[in-house]
Amino acid sequence: MIFQFSSLLEIDGFRHAITSRPWNMATHCGPDSDLAVNRRKKVCEFLGLPFENLTAPDQIHSPHVIRLTAADKGAGRDGRQSALKFVDGLVCDVPGIPVMQFSADCPLIVLVEPRRRVFGTCHASWRGTVAEITIELVRQLRKEFGIDPANLVGGFCPCAGPTEYEVGNDVRRIALARLPNAERFFPRVGESWRFDLRAANMDQLARGGVNPEAVSVASICTMSDERFYSFRCQGESAGRFALVAGMI
Repeated sequence: MIFQFSSLLEIDGFRHAITSRPWNMATHCGPDSDLAVNRRKKVCEFLGLPFENLTAPDQIHSPHVIRLTAADKGAGRDGRQSALKFVDGLVCDVPGIPVMQFSADCPLIVLVEPRRRVFGTCHASWRGTVAEITIELVRQLRKEFGIDPANLVGGFCPCAGPTEYEVGNDVRRIALARLPNAERFFPRVGESWRFDLRAANMDQLARGGVNPEAVSVASICTMSDERFYSFRCQGESAGRFALVAGMI
């Protein structure tokens, strides 16, 4: 099954898709990983984007976002070993280069400037979130392309829900040290803390100048919806779903 944001479907020339189970899109882990490359080809065919140019960062839970160039095309297409190193986000203005990012609970975020035909994606794990990767995504779009964040339209992919993603006090202390007013992102459930990754990253978009009303937020929780892989629920056996996005 493919999921898409209706608001992003209205953008001329922009294509995107979010995959779901049982398709594992990772070549390095999870069930049927040997089928992942063929599944990537099929998603690109569905979107009308060239598989040979499919490009991915290796996602090490960093706050690093870089500009994708024509010389990078195809990195990570066939597996993580060739992906763009030390990177968790990409910004791009080159048509015909689809970007692919993976998740199994962490938020994946996509932003598009429709008039300038530029876009960016990022993987916001808890480590990336406390290091403000989402603000960095907006900053790189401004730095590289001179866009006004107020013109961005976005989508927030399925992720662990606000009352599901349990963390220890060590994670909470780091967030409190780094993020403004971070207490609001940590609801207490029983004797433990939960980290509301959606709210924390939406706050970063707003602080970066993005209109929150222009960002579609998927309410699906990957930890309770069996249509999506969840590392928290399935552990090392979990596959990965993917966001694929690009300009034609």
